[in-house]
Amino acid sequence: MIIKNKITHLILVLSYIGFTSACHGQEENSWLRLADFGGLQRERAVGFSIGNYGYIATGLDTAEQTKKDLWQYDPELNSWTQMSDFPGIARKDAIAFTINNKGFVGTGFSHDDSEVGTYLNDMWCYSPTSNTWDSIAPYPGGDGLGVSNAASFAIAENGYVACGKIGSNDYISDLWEYNSIEDVWTIRIPFPGGDRQQLIAMSLLEKGYVGLGTDHDIHRKDFWMYDPITGLWESKSDFVGTERALSSSFTLAPKGYIVFGLDGGYKDELWEYNPYDDTWRIKAPFPGGGRKNGIAFSINNVGYAGIGKEIDGKKRSFYAYHPNLPLSIDENNNSIQNLFPNPADDLITLQMKNTFHAGKIKIIDINGRLVMDNYISDNDHTININGINKGTYFIIMYNSNEEVIGTQKFNKL
Repeated sequence: MIIKNKITHLILVLSYIGFTSACHGQEENSWLRLADFGGLQRERAVGFSIGNYGYIATGLDTAEQTKKDLWQYDPELNSWTQMSDFPGIARKDAIAFTINNKGFVGTGFSHDDSEVGTYLNDMWCYSPTSNTWDSIAPYPGGDGLGVSNAASFAIAENGYVACGKIGSNDYISDLWEYNSIEDVWTIRIPFPGGDRQQLIAMSLLEKGYVGLGTDHDIHRKDFWMYDPITGLWESKSDFVGTERALSSSFTLAPKGYIVFGLDGGYKDELWEYNPYDDTWRIKAPFPGGGRKNGIAFSINNVGYAGIGKEIDGKKRSFYAYHPNLPLSIDENNNSIQNLFPNPADDLITLQMKNTFHAGKIKIIDINGRLVMDNYISDNDHTININGINKGTYFIIMYNSNEEVIGTQKFNKL
């Protein structure tokens, strides 16, 4: 028995070493298959990340039963662990977002049968440190009767829920802001694209981005930016792929990604959006096949996507996406000669390739959040980073015309 246990342990260790080596040696712009989702085949679930872990909750299983279980994914061990069940009733088509290392989950629809189920408005907050859930103020949109298939994102202390379905053929364009400090909801300017469901949403550089989806069975491809400071929406470049709904999204600073979807057929495409030049680029396709109603999230600048439904049924497969170098411009056009020391504790110095007179730098974290915004005026510029937390960051250089001219990655000790 002792010998058998030692052999089993050795096999597990070697398997883990092989897995981590494959991850660390993974090529850019490529996918790696990971451990299948622990909750078996699933679609119409929610996915979100907190710190170094990913989470999948709720959804619809192969028996067409709504679910309320919560699963945690550990990328270091490539393993799934079941956590405390979502305390609300089982549901599909809910929303989720993350604020200050807590997950917020709610709304949705209670049953697979539209004639039997009800729209839901309850909201819950999950704390990973205690593995517990707390009830929070319910979502007030849809006349307080609930919503499904809405889109959600978070910026700073606030979460946002846009659009959604409130009846068999009734959609809304509402945008509601949730203040996590005061536990209150406030109505904001509606989504300019009109009534919509099955959209995607993401936050990049302290702005919200919402688009795609369906309007009374008409698929859309428009894309909009919401500024929480001004409270206004701005039209951005239309999504370059075909009009579609039921896609999933994740962010890898400073860019956003859209995967999966339905445009009459199931999609395996991965599209990258660059907020600096408002452009779209096609990236490596999802290797698990075209699907809809999947989930996606990011952990430490790696994207994760999976589950959902393909043409032959629901899936449990799960993959990691490793992006290109996180530059906002081509590497050859990077005007930053050097950044030192790297890693750094308190001060970093930028050296420029060419004569540089004046401009601006921004520092963002790996989740795309802005942490510093300064003007500079010389070729060798020293920046005090004492005020930011330990971690990985990207510095972005702008010229006097506010054009991106260089980017560089660094680590804060």
